[in-house]
Amino acid sequence: MAYDFQTGSLGVRKEVVDSMVKQIAARSYRFKQAVAIVPTNAWKNTFFREDLTIPAGQSGNATKGIPRGANFPQAVVKWEEVSVKIIKHGLEDNVAWEDVISNDINVQARTIIRLTEGVVKSVDDDIWGSLTENLSPTNIQTFVTYARWDEASAAIIDDLMKASRLIATNGNYDVSDLMCFVSPYGKQTIMKYLVDKGSQFPQIATDVANNGRIGRLAGIQLVESVSVTASYALVVKPKTCATFKELVSLRSTIIEDPYRSVKIRVVEEACTELTDPKAVVLITNTQKSA
Repeated sequence: MAYDFQTGSLGVRKEVVDSMVKQIAARSYRFKQAVAIVPTNAWKNTFFREDLTIPAGQSGNATKGIPRGANFPQAVVKWEEVSVKIIKHGLEDNVAWEDVISNDINVQARTIIRLTEGVVKSVDDDIWGSLTENLSPTNIQTFVTYARWDEASAAIIDDLMKASRLIATNGNYDVSDLMCFVSPYGKQTIMKYLVDKGSQFPQIATDVANNGRIGRLAGIQLVESVSVTASYALVVKPKTCATFKELVSLRSTIIEDPYRSVKIRVVEEACTELTDPKAVVLITNTQKSA
């Protein structure tokens, strides 16, 4: 990807760089698949988290069996007010003018790729941290697997089904489209389980493979991500569990110092609102070693 360094071409090069950044990111994001993406213009974002306990009448005044002419039992729906602040993710690098126009390795293109990957990884790490409550769950659902997946891989199916049951029972959600995020080692363990059982590997569609999708198991879409902490797996109801509020969507710019260097900068500003914690299940202790 060579660039003309005439002054009049700067705007064109900015557009080319920005397009390249967005194409790379579209294939690289893992956790954005799990959240609803909504624009915002506020630095501090407030949302209301609903208590999902199914409403019922008070003791002695049940929902069922109201006498003729009697008062209806009262049920109170509760919400919790939660606020989160925008987080800024960004990287930049300065590429020498001579490297751009003469290097055997396309330094400028490689710089764009690596900076984009860095920002995408930072965003994915942040969404992982928000969905798992930084591995210190207080609102989401969680359980410790009875047998590590790399020691007794048959536990994989049971654990996925338990996570599905918890989301259906405690959150009253439809569980037909769940996602499970696993580490690269978690993927290895799952593939070994399929081989040991004589099963075929899940079919990987070429149009989604770039987002870490590795197929379905027990009806749950599996997604591999390096943002997943070792010995954990995360099952979510996608687009329902959380909202990703974007103040500044992923974008880039180039700043030219003529005949000296080009600075490439990539940025994204957003925050994650964990709106439905009961649509999330964190499975712990999934592996002994990596």
